[in-house]
Amino acid sequence: MTRAGGLVTALYRQFGRLPEPARHFIVGLTTPAHRVGAAGVVTHEGKMLLCRHSYRPGWSLPGGMMAWKEKPLQAVLREVWEETGIETTTVGEAFVYTSFQPRRVEFVYDLRLGDGEDPSRADATSPEIEEVCWFDLGDKPELSPRTEGLLSWLDQVRQERRRWADNIS
Repeated sequence: MTRAGGLVTALYRQFGRLPEPARHFIVGLTTPAHRVGAAGVVTHEGKMLLCRHSYRPGWSLPGGMMAWKEKPLQAVLREVWEETGIETTTVGEAFVYTSFQPRRVEFVYDLRLGDGEDPSRADATSPEIEEVCWFDLGDKPELSPRTEGLLSWLDQVRQERRRWADNIS
């Protein structure tokens, strides 16, 4: 082992002797922090539900930041309900989007209306939402840059999954 390697090993051993809270604190200082959120692609009869936030230009997917110890699925269902007033259920598993500038992890779910839910009931039910509207899937309005990037990434992932599925069948 080189001299530098021996020094690093000794430092790791000293680090391991620290109380666990101190180790967590040091790791927190030296690793990047990410904001974690959840968003829902709510579709119904060829339309997509979008929100216009009071603090962001353009239209966005309903969603937001996860609460402490909240699971992604709980977060997206809560956020969609808080912002639009409608109950939804998931269609499949989450897509996980990561961004390093800004540092963000986003769980994106395909959602459909809950049983017996009326799409016309969708309304801006949160102070952060100015407007909620259903748009034809092929005729989206001006999207927020973040939502535009997220939907573009989602389309690419879906295309890759279809190509992959076609290749194995």
